[in-house]
Amino acid sequence: MSTTTSLKLPEVLKNTIARVAAFEGKSAHALMVDTLQSAMDDALARQQFYTDGEEAHQGTLRSNSVYGGADVKAYILGRVNGGKPGRPQALPLDVTLPISPPA
Repeated sequence: MSTTTSLKLPEVLKNTIARVAAFEGKSAHALMVDTLQSAMDDALARQQFYTDGEEAHQGTLRSNSVYGGADVKAYILGRVNGGKPGRPQALPLDVTLPISPPA
């Protein structure tokens, strides 16, 4: 069900909306609805990204294990090149160490 919402837009924005809508062959209303929907889809995806990241972080803290970047890289490259390398070994998480940038 649709409801009416009133927005007070600056004149410059109204003119931009009119130009873009005309270029895209849409009404200003349709352009604004599509734009708002797209922005909300992006916001929801961003929220899910943060939620997933926090869950992964908490899982790492619970498991107390991590993998060395060089070990993971060697494993992946070995697989990509058709080899059957052994899986990298998990290491205990040491929260006192800083996260270092890739070498």
